Amino acid sequence: MGDAQLRRRFYSVDEYEALLRDAGEGERYEYAEGQIIRCEDYTTKSHNQVVMNCYRILAEYFYPEGCRVYTENIRLSIGNKEEYRLPDVIATCSDGDHEPGYEISEPVMLVEVLSPATALQDLGSKLDSYRKIQSLQAYLIINPAEVWVRVYVRDDRDQWLPDQVYTSFDEEIQLVKFALTLALREIYRFVF
Repeated sequence: MGDAQLRRRFYSVDEYEALLRDAGEGERYEYAEGQIIRCEDYTTKSHNQVVMNCYRILAEYFYPEGCRVYTENIRLSIGNKEEYRLPDVIATCSDGDHEPGYEISEPVMLVEVLSPATALQDLGSKLDSYRKIQSLQAYLIINPAEVWVRVYVRDDRDQWLPDQVYTSFDEEIQLVKFALTLALREIYRFVF
């Protein structure tokens, strides 16, 4: 389906699901507020490397906890299946999310790696949607073109703390709730 065809006023979830069934190989779409959003077919090597680095770091941490980590092509269902997104990295510890299928609904951590086509969504509408997910404890937004990571975390009272931005290759992100330290040097390994 061409981009011009996607610019109708409102699509139902059923129309979105039909589009997915008919989509060609490599075609990816998100759904939010009645709109279908075509995702980029290709990413840069830097984008892909950051995604793979985050996957490796999070898998090493979460797998021993019995949790799972997924990348890019697994759908995130938000708000009783009213919105579907494709985060770059998803960590989930929910038994329901371990069932076979194509989607996750109870992530504990999400990572978005910025690209020119998605940056405004990652920093705006996706942030707003993600913060509504009750299970979500941390959301990281990473720029693959420079050392820049924005981190949002929930506190013990279930409130979102003010975001923190990291811009030094030598900094470490302390995710206290997970007892996890993320070194920017490892996030950006082989990128810079």
